[in-house]
Amino acid sequence: MIKPTIIASLLLLLPSLSKGEIQYSHSGYANVSTVNRLSDGSIIKMPYRVLSYEPVISYNNFNIVANTALEFRLKDISKIMDSDLKVDLRELYIEWMTPLGDFSLGKQIITWGSASENNPTDNISPYNYYYLFSLGKERKEGIFSLNSTLYWNNLKLNTVLIPQHNTNILPLNDPEFALSIPLVPKEEQIMDLDNPYEYGISLNFPFNSLDITTSYFSGYDRIVSFFGANVWANQAFTDPIIADTVLSYRKTEMYGFGLSLLLESFSFRGDFGYFITDDKISKKGELFRDYELGAQLIIEACEEKNEELPDWANPVICESDPDHKETFLLNNFAEYLQFTLEVEYAPTSEFSLISQYSKHKSIAFGVADSLTLSATILMDPEVFFIPGMGSPNTFISSNLLSVSARKIFPDMGLELSYTSMFDLDEKGSLHGVGIEYKLFRNTNLLIELTKIFDNEEIQSNPFTGMKDFSHIRLELKYYY
Repeated sequence: MIKPTIIASLLLLLPSLSKGEIQYSHSGYANVSTVNRLSDGSIIKMPYRVLSYEPVISYNNFNIVANTALEFRLKDISKIMDSDLKVDLRELYIEWMTPLGDFSLGKQIITWGSASENNPTDNISPYNYYYLFSLGKERKEGIFSLNSTLYWNNLKLNTVLIPQHNTNILPLNDPEFALSIPLVPKEEQIMDLDNPYEYGISLNFPFNSLDITTSYFSGYDRIVSFFGANVWANQAFTDPIIADTVLSYRKTEMYGFGLSLLLESFSFRGDFGYFITDDKISKKGELFRDYELGAQLIIEACEEKNEELPDWANPVICESDPDHKETFLLNNFAEYLQFTLEVEYAPTSEFSLISQYSKHKSIAFGVADSLTLSATILMDPEVFFIPGMGSPNTFISSNLLSVSARKIFPDMGLELSYTSMFDLDEKGSLHGVGIEYKLFRNTNLLIELTKIFDNEEIQSNPFTGMKDFSHIRLELKYYY
């Protein structure tokens, strides 16, 4: 893949190729924040962006766009200098604007869909789950891609080509974060993809106050899935019996439909995504691989048994003892539907009320199979299934209602906000209230309180894991 530094070097040479006026603009913010648990007042040591800088260099009909951030994560309040500090080049791409359409190449954040958040068709750029409760592109990651938008009369055709598969950033086994997934993969468990390229196409039809969008995306899941296991043992098929767990990314196709309707003070938006996913593996032999670690464990166990043999017994040749006994291949085929319906009421620019309903519904799964060891184990694909594309909030709930309200008092430099999420299967709810005050011309102070409730009677409840994430946030942000 082309490195961003190479792209930058090539792009910066373009203005010198002909005469013209170069224009420069920039924006960004500096941010100081602390998040403390409501339960005991302790600091939640989550990463956040303390500095953001977004320069744009324009030359004729070319733009060079960058988006950089400085990410800070506290380790110990008494040893602040030992905290993690990372420079993140979130975007760097060239944009070419023509009468025919717009074209961009490089690392960029691309957003699809009509609904404002939690959109099932917005699958181009992966999510960073550390920023799941942020807004807009703050919670997404840039990807190297070719993005083109062509215009014909009122129609808009968008195509995206991605040469390399990209994954969500997940806080695996992070005690500071409230969400996780059942699978905690190790690098050696993940099987490489043969053809990691992805592509998408969408077509937008505007009709006065109504916009209709159809879309198609072909790619790989943003999180790993369980594909199967190779069972290894000694020649006698006795302990140790070792399973080589194989993980990888399912191939997924998404067929999307979106609409946006404006009626005076009301806006209606909706997005529907139909997903077909599979592992594209038809034979168990495609899953087989040598398992050096497992073989070594079997050899070591064999050598220990040889040492315990009486003098008259013949030892086992341990190097030839590891034996592949069986391969289990999970049928990862699945079909599922996700949709988000949104209503916004905004009678003035100073007040808005948004209600959103999101739903995930599984339609079909592959046939269950069994793995025979000392006992027969039924492996049901439905049990292992986790949607790898679609609405990011599916981790929290597959049947979710959210409500948010915002009121601005411009004369006072004050903004009040309320946010809530309700699991309609009664697993729990989240409520947040915030107040943002404009201290100076470009400096705002934010105080936000978030409280999470759970239903303890429901097992494997994500709201129970999130409950300790109830917190108060203090944030001082300077915009430039």
